[in-house]
Amino acid sequence: IKSYHDAALWARLPNPPSQAELKQGFKLAFQERCIESPCFGGVEGISGRDWWRTTVAKVLYHANPHVSYTEQEFDRYFRRVYQHFGSPAGYMVLEDARGLLTSLRESSSASNLLLGITSNTPNRHMMSVLPMLDSLHDQFSWFTCSQDVKHEKPSLEIFESSYQQAKFWLPDLQVDEILHIGDSYACDYCGAKRFGFQALLLDRSDNPSITAYQDWLEAPDYEGKSLEDVKENTITNLNEVASLLLLQDVNGGVKK
Repeated sequence: IKSYHDAALWARLPNPPSQAELKQGFKLAFQERCIESPCFGGVEGISGRDWWRTTVAKVLYHANPHVSYTEQEFDRYFRRVYQHFGSPAGYMVLEDARGLLTSLRESSSASNLLLGITSNTPNRHMMSVLPMLDSLHDQFSWFTCSQDVKHEKPSLEIFESSYQQAKFWLPDLQVDEILHIGDSYACDYCGAKRFGFQALLLDRSDNPSITAYQDWLEAPDYEGKSLEDVKENTITNLNEVASLLLLQDVNGGVKK
């Protein structure tokens, strides 16, 4: 949200909203747009840029409904916001994510591991953001995003798309041989378990830099759903995954 406020100052918007106002405005605008035009415009058939343009306009409205901006003022502001999130400055690779990828890459059993991404994100995250972040795309074999599939987690369709992409690399792969890890109880944990994947819930609630916005989505049921099941399969740091897979040895390397 700070980047939205910085862009407002840079664009010299009259009476720019505060960071607190923009945070509330973003939460309202994002939910509205996700409901009226799901999957970042994928269902509606519009570009991701057009989806975000309308969304950012709603952010400003909800942040300060008593202030209106000219088309020129908004164009200048939106361009700055959209450029920011098209650059490395708009993203941060969390240390535990980097650590896990490094551990898996250096593992003696790395050739037996296949990594992929299933995400409720615009397709430019897959096409340009990952490559510009230390070439992270090189560590993944398949990429499934909601804008392309026109379905979002926790729907069965997006997990089916991921499964089929994974099977290209491993034709004999079974559904229950895939481990899905994510930080949304509804989307990642319950959605993946309902489809038949194994799943781990990544609890990021203690990380102030992480904000959950799709909290209106309902968690689907799955066989064996219980509080005990969720608790047993919740982690707070991605570095725990290497240990759970029995990959990390006492010297900090990895083994099978």
